[in-house]
Amino acid sequence: MVDVGKSSRLEAALTSMSGTVTDLLEQLVGEPIDAHVQGHAVTGAGIPNGLRVDEGHPLLIRAALLNGRASGRSYLYAESVLVLSRLPQRFRLRLESSCDPIGRILDEEGIAVSRAALPGSGRGFASVTPGTPPAVGDYLLARTYRVDVERDPVMVIAEWFLTSLERFLAPQ
Repeated sequence: MVDVGKSSRLEAALTSMSGTVTDLLEQLVGEPIDAHVQGHAVTGAGIPNGLRVDEGHPLLIRAALLNGRASGRSYLYAESVLVLSRLPQRFRLRLESSCDPIGRILDEEGIAVSRAALPGSGRGFASVTPGTPPAVGDYLLARTYRVDVERDPVMVIAEWFLTSLERFLAPQ
């Protein structure tokens, strides 16, 4: 069973953050965070979709674990659906060739984004699921949101914050 207090503290931290989820995790756990890709597949968009693209438009479906660089501990599992045609080439190259999480790439490439919360935990958004989301009880909090650049949706991200974060969420 998940401690509601820890989940609430995590939700409060996410709500009040001004940077990326990667920044928050690094501050919380005290080590750099790297993305370890679990799956990477291209598929055609279905209709309807929350990304305002035509049916069949190519989308990248990506699953990754965000791990501590020194500890190797997994802190977050994420599934992302990206409209690569709406993102700069440098972003796409870094996404394919580095272990940088999406948030770090967006930040370092100077891509200003806004987020909009979406209902649900993200399961079922993509027609292709390249990874395996954690089972209930293995995560503290799950959320799904859309990322927009200049009011154009560029990705939907579903995140599961793993129970390995519990020890960093001690009462204040």
